[in-house]
Amino acid sequence: MKQKVRTIQAVVFAHETEDNQKIEDSIKKFLPDAIIEKEKLVGHYDTVIEKISLKVEGKGVDEKLTELLSKIGAFEKGDIFSEIMKGMERNKIYLRIDKQELVKGLIKLDGDKQVKIVIIFNSEKDARDYFANQTGQISPL
Repeated sequence: MKQKVRTIQAVVFAHETEDNQKIEDSIKKFLPDAIIEKEKLVGHYDTVIEKISLKVEGKGVDEKLTELLSKIGAFEKGDIFSEIMKGMERNKIYLRIDKQELVKGLIKLDGDKQVKIVIIFNSEKDARDYFANQTGQISPL
């Protein structure tokens, strides 16, 4: 079967008052094969902020996305298909995951402090088909 997902990217900003390693480790639990890049930034009040970027691509990315989405709470799964389709831009889907919940080992959509995830598919049709298959709904395309 043809792979539908091209890339999964995650970006989180860790402030100096947070445990950067704990945040990074939490994301790596869900994306263990990710390539990690870090960048030090300076905030408005000369506070240090670390931008942590993770990227997974290549063979097996469909399965990694399926595993990631399987961690979303049952309450949120009912609405995920329509919410994801609202957040679609051509072949990309944007998700925001609560950083504090992620550190606890949970994936909760939205949240105040966020991990931004971009899922890039080979095509918009692949994205719709993938999520229709995951949720048991009929793809609108």
